[in-house]
Amino acid sequence: MLSAGFGGMVVDGSPIKCEPATADCLLHAARRATEELGRQLQRDEAHFAIAAALAELGRQAEALQEAGLIENPVTMAEAEAEIVRAAARQGAFDTAFEIAMEIDDARNRSAKDLALETLAVEQAARGLIDEAFDTVVAINNPFRRSEAQAAIAISVARSGDIPSAMHAAARIGMDYWFSAEQNRFKIASGLVARSDRFDHYWFYEALAKIARIQSHSGDVEAGLQTAHAIPDLAGRARAMAGAAAAQVAQGNIEAALTTARRIEASYGDHEAMIAIADGMAAAGDFGGALELARAIQEAYGDGAALAALAERQAVMGAYDDSVETLSEIAVIEDLDRARSMVAREYARTDRSRAALDMVASIGNRNKRFDAVRAIAVTLATEGKTDRALRLVAEFAGRAEDEELVTAVVLAQARAGDLDTAVAMAGTLDDPMFRAIALAGLAALTR
Repeated sequence: MLSAGFGGMVVDGSPIKCEPATADCLLHAARRATEELGRQLQRDEAHFAIAAALAELGRQAEALQEAGLIENPVTMAEAEAEIVRAAARQGAFDTAFEIAMEIDDARNRSAKDLALETLAVEQAARGLIDEAFDTVVAINNPFRRSEAQAAIAISVARSGDIPSAMHAAARIGMDYWFSAEQNRFKIASGLVARSDRFDHYWFYEALAKIARIQSHSGDVEAGLQTAHAIPDLAGRARAMAGAAAAQVAQGNIEAALTTARRIEASYGDHEAMIAIADGMAAAGDFGGALELARAIQEAYGDGAALAALAERQAVMGAYDDSVETLSEIAVIEDLDRARSMVAREYARTDRSRAALDMVASIGNRNKRFDAVRAIAVTLATEGKTDRALRLVAEFAGRAEDEELVTAVVLAQARAGDLDTAVAMAGTLDDPMFRAIALAGLAALTR
């Protein structure tokens, strides 16, 4: 299948010419593929992909019609949330809000709430801060509403307007936590047992994120000033750790160490020390990085610094050293992540056998699949599609290969090779993945 010629697409026995590859032609082919599906779950996935593609193309009314064909109510709600996100990104805020309000999802972290938050974030990024706060009033869960308000403040900070971000942060929870009715509502909601723990949680979180944004935007001094103004010990620690990481990124290891030493919270310097160890490795001090990474694992039970070192060594071609570092990682989650990253570097240098051997050492089957998928997407994004497909063919059984090929196809198109990606999508035997691939390609034609 993977080596077949890509002269034209054949769907359901009938050739479909998409030359040039227009959105309408690709969506028509995706719908034809959907008609071949007998299982509801597969049909829902295909309709979800088509609805998402239509939304990306700005065709919200058609997207809603497609979402209406989804039988599973949770999948339908998530499809509608995707439509809201797309409309918000396109600036169609009124339409996005109307669609969001019609989403029927009663889960605690519902698609409706997430859609409203996404809409508010987009509004805030464009300076419509009051409108963003008005949007999240529609979130009924008060804790989730405060979380969305924090996201508004963070969005404003990312846009570069720090003073307005600070002002937005000061508004978090004001409509609920500090109202005259707060005690009655807190007891009735069942969300809060001790008000002193939750009243300011998202306010502190917003300030910590704003401080990190300041630091990583180049103004570490301002980030530290914001961090020191946070009265919450944990929030202040997160902000200062972010500042230390920014200092590392600037190549100032000594300053980062000074910042880390000033963090008061127990274990609050954890993130900062991992960043410092990685910075030492990036600067070529592998011995110092290894010593610090070992100390971090010993003190915090965290192998993230050793994983980062193993990746740095692999990137520089020091594979034997990288494998030796892997042998020191005691935390299985960190070890699996590191193996995936090292395997990626093997694959990027055309060592597919070594890459697959490294992936095979990952114990969990789902993690192995995710690792190969990430590697294949990286290769396709870098224009190495043939290498990505060879890796997939060597790794995957028939039950897995079409999902992986679909990921490769979409990555190839995002990298600019749409025509070849379209031809490859047409060779997918599984109609569900063919529909998903074709719909995803349609979205990229805009």
